[in-house]
Amino acid sequence: MEARIHQTDPPTGCGRWTWWAWCLWLPGCVGFGALLAWVAFEVGHYFAPLLVYPLMIGFVLGAAIVALMRISRMGHRPTAWLAVGFSVAVAVVGQHYLSYRSALDEAQRREEAILHHASVAADDLIVGELAPVSAGLGDYLQRQADEGRTIRSVLGTYTLHGSMVWLSWALDGLLVLLPAVAMVAFGLRRPFCGQCGSWYATRRAGQLDARSAGRLAELFEWPLENAVHGAHFRLMSCDRGCTPTGFSLSWGELPAAGQPGVVWLDDARRNRVVEILDQACKQPRNPGSPPNA
Repeated sequence: MEARIHQTDPPTGCGRWTWWAWCLWLPGCVGFGALLAWVAFEVGHYFAPLLVYPLMIGFVLGAAIVALMRISRMGHRPTAWLAVGFSVAVAVVGQHYLSYRSALDEAQRREEAILHHASVAADDLIVGELAPVSAGLGDYLQRQADEGRTIRSVLGTYTLHGSMVWLSWALDGLLVLLPAVAMVAFGLRRPFCGQCGSWYATRRAGQLDARSAGRLAELFEWPLENAVHGAHFRLMSCDRGCTPTGFSLSWGELPAAGQPGVVWLDDARRNRVVEILDQACKQPRNPGSPPNA
């Protein structure tokens, strides 16, 4: 009979506010948002499916922010959410600004062509053409809204005007924001150790035979019938192991009734679990049984 062990409190560490996060990491995320705006603007000339395209932009932006968090070990959650807000704003507004600059450049090329091939009397025409474009980004967007936005979908082609164009732009921005928020929120679910400044990661994982899985189930007072077909285990911790260790068992397709997804163990309890895992690795296996980590 295994001595029962119980989980300890989960880690509650959060990264500290640092100057480098604000001066380097946050501007880096915003810079990636600007880069993504440029890529989205260029690709949008050839491929921009309705509704799907802004969702793709949001997913890429959110995944990039999470990756930068992991690589740079930035665990300050308020800074992460600021990065989401600023990066999404830059990615969305940046596409409109690039469209404005493209229209302005096109108007300037028209001006040069007219000056090259026409007389000075064409100046009045030039001013009339350039004024709506060069008056500023806000004036350009209002002009675009007045002229209308063509929406092409499988249901047909529609042209929006006025406030409906602004509403469609707001919807595009929302479709960028939502997946970015979802990706970062999912990334922030992983614990962060405030002592050594590292994100939790899987340190050991593998398959267990039914006997070893049963010992662990008995250890945590979980239903033993789940362990009939063995289990998959996972141990996760920070880099230095200075905070509780996470441990989980999954039983394949069987429901984990009466069992938490992750239990948190202090050093003594972690050592007991590791002892059982080590014994499982050393014991002989039957042919066809899954390997242990």
